[in-house]
Amino acid sequence: MRHVSLALVIVLAGTAAAAPVTFPPDTVYVPIRCGGTPMYDTYRDQPGFIDDGDVVGTATSPAALRASDATNLYLRIRLDGDPAPNQTLHPTSWGIEADLNGNHADYELLILVDGAPGKNVVELFKNDAITSANSPADPATQPPLATYPFADNARSVMAGGGETGTNPDFYLDFAVPWADLRAAGLDHATHTRFWAGSSTTSDSLNGDLACHDGASGTATLDGTVSDDTTGDPADDPGNGSGSGSGNNGTLELEGGGGCSTTGGSVSPLVALGLIALVRRRRLTHDPRTR
Repeated sequence: MRHVSLALVIVLAGTAAAAPVTFPPDTVYVPIRCGGTPMYDTYRDQPGFIDDGDVVGTATSPAALRASDATNLYLRIRLDGDPAPNQTLHPTSWGIEADLNGNHADYELLILVDGAPGKNVVELFKNDAITSANSPADPATQPPLATYPFADNARSVMAGGGETGTNPDFYLDFAVPWADLRAAGLDHATHTRFWAGSSTTSDSLNGDLACHDGASGTATLDGTVSDDTTGDPADDPGNGSGSGSGNNGTLELEGGGGCSTTGGSVSPLVALGLIALVRRRRLTHDPRTR
């Protein structure tokens, strides 16, 4: 009987829930960009999406940002209201879509924070079949690849940088493990582009899209896509600015601070140092100098 009890303890310990994510400080979040500027969105530009359904942002208070460590990709969307009072989501959805194939008229991944009744989760989806062309509202493939409790992998916190309209702005932060993203095709150095928005559905973004004026008509994917970047902002030397974005893991030299694996150009001082090193090595191995 003692052996059975011990086995039961071992099984239960092996199936324990993962610990809640520890989110990084505000200072490490990097804006996602569109058109060379941090993601933006006008206050109440999309009819029917107000308060926590309203994605808002300016060049100094971006609408969408991200950070990373060895374990998780951290995503952040700025909203004109608290989406989760007492950390319980309102019955709305918010998320990020990602392009993996270079075609900006479709998306391949959806990371969705879903407040539909009975859910209160973060979900990771693939989008394998296009049913609504060039639309962020194209439904993702069911079932989701992974599901995480909101209480463990997401949070709502008051945003810095003032407020939009009369409501305090809030950040909706959510984290997805790199192990799951990698299995779905998005790794640290994978070139990608993003879309950020809110939704009334549990499998797409059909609401207020960043970098789109809702008064101008229905949002399209290729009309609201971010600048070229990489999955992990640390692997994008331009931080999504559209110039030199990403290096797919290629070792390069970065000016201003010596060697780096994040890409960039070689500063004059570094170049002179390398030339001198090569010349010394040649002289050392040249028999005529011995």
